[in-house]
Amino acid sequence: MKKDVSFVQRLTTSLLANQAITQKEADSLVTMFHDRAKGRVDSFLLDEGMVDRETLLKALSDVYQVPFFDVNGYFFENELLQTFPREILITKGIIPLQVDEDILIVVASNPEDPELLDIIGNSVSYDIQFNVGLRRDIMDAVEEYYEPSIIIEDEDQFDDYDDMDEDDDMDEDIFDDEY
Repeated sequence: MKKDVSFVQRLTTSLLANQAITQKEADSLVTMFHDRAKGRVDSFLLDEGMVDRETLLKALSDVYQVPFFDVNGYFFENELLQTFPREILITKGIIPLQVDEDILIVVASNPEDPELLDIIGNSVSYDIQFNVGLRRDIMDAVEEYYEPSIIIEDEDQFDDYDDMDEDDDMDEDIFDDEY
C-alpha cells in the first residue's frame, strides 16, 4: 500500500479483509484514530474486545509485511536483553528475540520506524530481521525483565519460611493419623 495511507487505514483494511471487523467499525476506527499513535489503536481494539490477540497480530503482520510474534509469556534470553539499554527498548517498543546464525530477530511494535536499524546497530553488529508484536506486551516483557528481584536480607527470615513448611507437613501427618 502507499505510504500516504495512515496506519489505522492500513490496519482496518487488513482487519476487514480477514472479516474481523465490519465496515462500520472500520470507518469509526479511522475517524477516531486518524491522528493518534499506533499503540493506542492496538490497545483499543483489544480492550474493547473487538478483536483477539492473534487476529490483531495477524493483521499487523499483513500491514508491516513481516512475521508476527506474540511475546506474551515468552522467556527472553538474558544476554540479548542486556545488550540494549532499557530506555531504548521501552521508548522504541522493541525486544530482541533470538540470534539465528548472523541474524538478530527483533520484535518491534513498529517495524517501519526509520530509526530502528541505526539504534539497534549501535548495540550489535548482526543483520536485523523484524517481527511485529504488540507494544504493550513488549513493554510488559521489558519491565518484567528489569523488575528488581526479591532479595531476602535476613537469612533468619528465610529459615522461618522453611520451618513453616515443615510445620505444614507435620500438620498433614497428624491429620492423616486421625482419619
